[in-house]
This record gives sequence, structure tokens and C-alpha cells, in this order.
Amino acid sequence: MIYDYLIIGAGSAGSNIAYALKTAGKNVAIVDKEGIVCGASGAAGAFLSPLPGKKNSYNSLVNTALDFSLDFYENLLPESIIKKGVLRVPNNNFDETKLSTNELKCKHIHFENIDGYFYSNAAIVNPLKICNQLTRECDFFLKDAKKLVYKSGCYYLDELKAKNIILAQGVNSPLVSYPYVKISPVFGVRIDVKSSTKVPFNIHKSISVSANKEDGTIAIGATQQNHSLLDASCDTTCDKCPFYIDTLKQDIDSLLKQADELIKLENVEVVNVLKGARATIKSYFPILGKVIDYEASLKKYPSIKKGTKIPSELLEYYPNIYTINALGSRGFVFGPYLAKILKEHLLDDKKIPKEISLEKLFYKIARKET
Repeated sequence: MIYDYLIIGAGSAGSNIAYALKTAGKNVAIVDKEGIVCGASGAAGAFLSPLPGKKNSYNSLVNTALDFSLDFYENLLPESIIKKGVLRVPNNNFDETKLSTNELKCKHIHFENIDGYFYSNAAIVNPLKICNQLTRECDFFLKDAKKLVYKSGCYYLDELKAKNIILAQGVNSPLVSYPYVKISPVFGVRIDVKSSTKVPFNIHKSISVSANKEDGTIAIGATQQNHSLLDASCDTTCDKCPFYIDTLKQDIDSLLKQADELIKLENVEVVNVLKGARATIKSYFPILGKVIDYEASLKKYPSIKKGTKIPSELLEYYPNIYTINALGSRGFVFGPYLAKILKEHLLDDKKIPKEISLEKLFYKIARKET
């Protein structure tokens, strides 16, 4: 069998683009070395929250993606989304001015011992149920993708054969070289706890505490940095990673202490601990598009290093290789919306917005080589 698309990676990015292409009538296969949503996406708190503050290109992208994704998940699997809003509590990154003075609708409220701003347009989803639903009509192969072979217009990955490849590997080493994309692993940890306390909505400060999920548990999650090398490639799970610094007990204690400052959780029992390395780049924007062959493009157009901007269609590309990556801590906010954009680019030749395109990063890095 020749697949139309072979997707490498089964997290939020890979699962969503697989669903988008499959529902468009394409023959899709997915490979992942650990399984469906077994990496950073599976460890995600999967909070869907707005990004307040003065309007700019990044929070506009986040909030547009949020509106799209909330509707998407409610239509896809309504029992796996809990839409109860979020109370955002001011901190060093988001002070009262930033939380209250923006275009997003919010309401100042006092809850227990904290004051914050309540945004109704927020939710939490179940990563495993969502991604299993997204991929259930696609062929899945548990496989560590090491090498692609291109021959006679098709790609071969061991016994698998496909016309197009989509790299959705997160922080794992890509199967082709694109050095203009500097992916960094940012560690995240989530604990699920049982408690006799009923949490009415999600609460976010420096950490996030969820409303009670469908099984009654409460998710507490945060971004940490538990890697000794910020630019290390992630080629395995955290428990096998040579760069991972095991501070799990301290992380759990810290999460519980910070959660206690937001809401008093009674009779707490930790029932699940998940961790993973999220893929992000310096600008925090996700990336999409056909993968540019960096060396071949600079060899063909050396003047790029001096600032010449060649039309994107004239650059050299790896044949039929695309990527969707760097979703960071907003994997389940971005996933459906980015998949829609990439699908429309692949099938309808719609242009990818500049701020999330690979071309922007390519030119930025190429000009530094002068």
C-alpha cells in the first residue's frame, strides 16, 4: 500500500493533522516510537485558556486558535471537554493591568482567599481520549523512525511507503536537517489528584489547577526546566533521557504547595504523575510548512546571506516533506487550528501565515551567516 501521507509523531500535532487529512479523504498512516499521545502531549494538562494582554500577533494567534479548538473538541468528542472557564490570578508575568485591560471579556471576582479575573472561554480536555478519537480511522504503527529513503517519487520507512511525509516529532531529532529551526525542550509535569474539594473552574497563576475532570480527579500542572542542556535533542522518554534531572519529588511538593495557595484541597491523594519535554522555539510561535533544504537553497542563492529575499517558491525544498511543530505548552489549543491551516495549504494551496511559516525562520538564520 502507498499512503498519501505518513505522519511521524502521534502527539497533538500529529494526531490533529492525521484527522484533518483523513476526513478530507486521504489515506493516512502514523508512526510513533512510544504510542498515541505517549510523549509531552500525553503529559500535558491540556488546559485551553485565552491569552490576555495588549493585542499582538502572538496572542491573536492563540485566541483565534482557542475559539476554533473549543468548537472543534465539542463537536469531536463532547464528553472529553470540560468547559468551566478559568480564573487567572495576577503574577509577575500577568499583572492586574494585563489581565483586566484587553479585548477579551472577563470579570473580576474574589474566590476563597484570592482575587483574579474570570474568563468563561476556557476548558480542559482529556489528551488520551482526544488523540485516540483523532487517529482511530488511520493506520498506526509503533515504530522508531530512524531513516527515510526517497526513491521514484515515494518515501520508504522500512516496509511503509508514502507519497508525502509530515514531521510532527516535537523535540525529537528530525529525519531531515533544518538548522534554521531551533527547537528547545521545555519540561512539563502534571499530577492528577483525588480530593474531597470540588473545584468549580480552572485556576491559573504560575501553575494551573483544573476543575474536577470527568473521573472526579483534579489536574495540577506547570512548566519546569528539568534538562541539563537546553538545546538537547529528545530521543526517548524522560525516564530514559541522559539529560533529564530527576527532581520529581520536589516538583510534586512544589505543585501541591502552589496549588494550596490558590485553593485549599482537602484529603489529597496523588494518583498519577506525568512528565514530558514540550517543543518550543524562542519566539513561542508554532511552525508549519514544507521543509526548506537549507544547504541547497544557500548554494543556489548565496546572495540570501547578504539580505536578498528570494521568492519562497524558488527556494530548494525536500520533496514532499512538511512539518507541524513547536506547539509548546499550548499543544491542544493550537493542534486543531494549525492542522486546518496545514491541510488547506496541502490540498488547496493556501498560503501559510508569515508568522508561523518556515520561510521566516530560514531567512533570519541564513542572514546571520554573512
